[in-house]
Amino acid sequence: MPGRRVLLTSPLQPIGGCSPDVYSWNKTPGAVRLFLSFLSHPGLCFLGANLPVETLEYPSRQDFERALETPPDVLGISFHINESEIALTMAQQARARGVKEVWAGNYGAYNPEIAWAFDRVFTGWSEHAVAQALGLDATPREIVHPELYGVLGTSFKAPVILSGTLYTSRGCPWTCNFCQTPDFYGKPAPIPLAEIERIVRVYRGRGIRTLNILDENFGTFKTHAKHVVELLHGYGMRWLALTRVDTLTDNFDHWLAHGLLGAHLGIESLNDASLGGAKKRVTQDCMVDLLQRMSRNNLFVQAFYILGFEQDTVRSIQEDIRKLAALDIDLVQVQVLTPYPGTPQRAMIEQQYGIFDRNLSKYNSRNLVWNHPNITSEQMKELQFWADRQLSTTPRALRTLAKIVAYGGTSRFSAGGLRMFARAFSPAMRQLSAELAPRIAAARAWSRRGWQPYEEYRPDEAITPRRLPLSTQRTASAH
Repeated sequence: MPGRRVLLTSPLQPIGGCSPDVYSWNKTPGAVRLFLSFLSHPGLCFLGANLPVETLEYPSRQDFERALETPPDVLGISFHINESEIALTMAQQARARGVKEVWAGNYGAYNPEIAWAFDRVFTGWSEHAVAQALGLDATPREIVHPELYGVLGTSFKAPVILSGTLYTSRGCPWTCNFCQTPDFYGKPAPIPLAEIERIVRVYRGRGIRTLNILDENFGTFKTHAKHVVELLHGYGMRWLALTRVDTLTDNFDHWLAHGLLGAHLGIESLNDASLGGAKKRVTQDCMVDLLQRMSRNNLFVQAFYILGFEQDTVRSIQEDIRKLAALDIDLVQVQVLTPYPGTPQRAMIEQQYGIFDRNLSKYNSRNLVWNHPNITSEQMKELQFWADRQLSTTPRALRTLAKIVAYGGTSRFSAGGLRMFARAFSPAMRQLSAELAPRIAAARAWSRRGWQPYEEYRPDEAITPRRLPLSTQRTASAH
């Protein structure tokens, strides 16, 4: 296959150029609103930095149609399960335009029931597997970390804060029963410190002083993580990390002394019975203690919270959300429990309760697709909207702005936050902002609109997906 043209892309977006506001999923933007979006697609950027392929990140329908005017030999689509119908339609359109092979990757490919539609399927971080498919030397070598950017902005006409995205390890050894990650990514592995330092120097040269560490669980490799935070502190970086409650609790003082600005945490539930059933191995008291420590230090907190564990009722969810709303959390992504393929939770739910909705587009943590013993699908939808209204408020957004501007993520008043905004006017940041201007504009457009799931797109906003139930299969195996 050497010499063949390969184009790797992500599913179409009605607002092309960036991801939707993936952290909060707030559908009803308030008077004062915060938004966070990815301006770079991590998986595609890593493949593009390490292999001779072209990439098309977060394309609009028009972007995709232009890309097919000169059809590539191979089209690869990186998609999530709720994007499967969009990906299948894109594959069909590509074949009609003369594309000879269509590949699938990301969590959407982690579903054997749609493998028949693709010539090759890749799961996990796939640089070596794609290299082998391209006929290249697939001998493991050090991974090149690409530049990846995200944005934090407000509904005010104020500069956005650009951050660099950093991966220091891959995979996760934990076994939460609702999560696909451990099996999807395989054995966890750290990224070498030398490569981490190289990309940190690149970010610093671009004017970036805030990093978002998006390992599946930062701190999995304890000694490695200790060296990383000391390295970041040495370069004057403030940083946030995607991590576990117990991991952050164990490392809190060291990380705080070395630039910790906040964290993305899987709170999941404030019900100890639900936490035990999900095998989270943490308790409600541990979570609340950590959140209070973070609040005292004015650290940014983004939380993932799940509605609909089998023990939940309408009343228990309402009580737990009121408890959550009383805590100092900046953004909450409220998810409906979804039995994703390949998880122990799915096997349990299929056996004990049954799944009634197999429309792939609804597997997006916004819909109840199984027979919950205590809550109907209509009740769950309203509970999620109600929870969003309790947790996405103007006072909460103002509190977050105070953390950033008045305290700079410290326990006392600090000018660090003002410097963070002022840095947007430095020559390096002005240049970077100009390069990313179309993507930043797309993120602002998403913030005005609010997050919207695929099944709610109007026909004029995206291609009309072909309907494919989750149970549909063909007898033919993947090509």
